[in-house]
Amino acid sequence: MTATERPPIGGAGLAALLLLQVAMTAAPLALLPFLGLHVAQMGAASAFWTAAILAAPAVTTLAMTPAWTGLARLLSLPALIGWAGGMSAASCVLIALASDPRMLLAGRLVQGLAGGGVVLALAFRAASPSAGRGFALMQQAVSAGCLLGPLAGGLAFEQGRIGALMLGCGGVILAATLATVAASRDLATEPAGEPRSEPSRFRDLPLLGAGMCGSAGAFAFVAFFPAWASAHDPALYTPGLISLLHSLSWLVAMLVLPLWARGMDGLSPMIALVLSLLGCGLAFAAVPLGAGLVGIVAFRLLQGALFAGQAPALFAAVETLGPSRTVAVARARASLTVGQLVGPFTAGLVLVPLGPSGPLFAAAGLSLAGAVTLAATTHRPRRTWSRAP
Repeated sequence: MTATERPPIGGAGLAALLLLQVAMTAAPLALLPFLGLHVAQMGAASAFWTAAILAAPAVTTLAMTPAWTGLARLLSLPALIGWAGGMSAASCVLIALASDPRMLLAGRLVQGLAGGGVVLALAFRAASPSAGRGFALMQQAVSAGCLLGPLAGGLAFEQGRIGALMLGCGGVILAATLATVAASRDLATEPAGEPRSEPSRFRDLPLLGAGMCGSAGAFAFVAFFPAWASAHDPALYTPGLISLLHSLSWLVAMLVLPLWARGMDGLSPMIALVLSLLGCGLAFAAVPLGAGLVGIVAFRLLQGALFAGQAPALFAAVETLGPSRTVAVARARASLTVGQLVGPFTAGLVLVPLGPSGPLFAAAGLSLAGAVTLAATTHRPRRTWSRAP
């Protein structure tokens, strides 16, 4: 960069983008651990509405996947950021004001329409000099949101202030959105230079399948680890300890992501993804094999460190294969979303025949299947366009 060139986004703009990602991640997670209780307080059929409300963002996220290419052609990246932030803030307001499950469902559907997982990934990539640094920085903000959201939600729910918290989240998202839009005038969804040639439509399927398997394994483990822990030693594994273990995983993820960024940029995002999938699978499988509390803590920390690099590596690897950066990011996000649905469902199928340990082994199998998928893939990603944002 020469002395007359400006960085793609200033320090204040990058801080606003980080805050926007943290807030957009934390807001839905503030409610999710207590969603069933919140629905029950509304006097509705808890099981049905809880399942529907949980799945709602995934439905609209997947429905929006084909639309992002057209939207990226029509709208600038700052306009897309405004879309994502505005819709996310509206979702928070709907959830905060919801007095019945239908309005809560509407708020969650709007959350999926926002497309923050696609738009903010494009923003972080455009604001960074390399794929590894951009997507790793995004994942650090996601990890911070995953850590802060449930903690804030727990305090608010205990005091009956979940609505006020959601309104506050909406306000923070809106303010951060305005600041990010103002600072991102020079950012573009696609890099400058010659457009890339259209690859085979099936070329990225192994990567997308691996991403889906990794997401499925992680969500299966998180969903069923409390059941295993309670069955293994209910006196030891209290809800407080389980929450602490979960928080520690996200904390270590934030700390190690700069190392993942170096690995992705210096070596290969494909290699990073394989190592993350393989390590997570082995760590998931080790939990029910008789390790004591110290071993469980070590495995949960290891899982957090290993899983941290998974999404950034997937985005960076798929970017080299897709017909455009927007299409690549949208496909990768869709694969992760499908995994969030597939994982708990698959693990739940083995709960009855295999007992509490079965879902954890299923989670391990899903993650290892993703690693095997990539290891068996003969092609290697080839960079066919500039790394410049």
